[in-house]
Amino acid sequence: MQTFDIICLAKSTKHGGICLAGMKTDGTGWLRPVSNRINGTLYPEHYILRDGREVQLFDVIRIPFIRYEAKCHHPENWLIHYSDKWQILGKASLEQVRKLIKPEIENNSFEPKLLGNFDKRIRYEDLQVTPIKSSLTMIKPEKLKWEVKYNSSNKKTFRCLFYLCDHFYDLPITDSMWINKLNYLEEGKYSCEEVIEKLNLENFEPDKFRLTISLSEPFQPSFQSEEEFCYKLVASVINVTDIAKRLGWK
Repeated sequence: MQTFDIICLAKSTKHGGICLAGMKTDGTGWLRPVSNRINGTLYPEHYILRDGREVQLFDVIRIPFIRYEAKCHHPENWLIHYSDKWQILGKASLEQVRKLIKPEIENNSFEPKLLGNFDKRIRYEDLQVTPIKSSLTMIKPEKLKWEVKYNSSNKKTFRCLFYLCDHFYDLPITDSMWINKLNYLEEGKYSCEEVIEKLNLENFEPDKFRLTISLSEPFQPSFQSEEEFCYKLVASVINVTDIAKRLGWK
């Protein structure tokens, strides 16, 4: 059994459970804990902590693992151990943010490619030939907007519209906490200023949003298509000012 401490930086919906990921506190990069369920989805019995609560963004958690289980589209995967509950060690410190998270954002916000290309998705067949180096990243988006709309099944959906070095992206949001906030809005596109005002979000600043982007599991977009794609998702929405206030960073 091997144990890692990670700072939780992504917690998103996945097949009735969640996908969770974070950066290791030892500075060796991203880690995605996965279960032995379909597509590695985590359920409450996996991610409920020793004190009975759920993992939240910026929690520092200690997780026991059985083995490394890299996939061509998810090289960060580690299979969790089931005999021990995860342990909460506290919240990320400002020092950890400056040392681990800030460089990650800076390194990935000055390049228009997102997870290796300019598209919203990557062909799974291409990933099988050339595995991706990282399926997770954090960025500082430009000209950020939020879209609420209804799909063909009349279901409300939520998208994140932004630029990265002048290249436009339009990606689905899987961060359940942010979706719950946007769900109060009517159909339409909203600037960060409008979202903050309409939802009365205290301690949020419009230019302080950061995004964790993750690659999805392989998905066949239509019955007519034989190809599978891995889609880019907004796995967490973070407002630096809000987090700093709540965690007491000075």
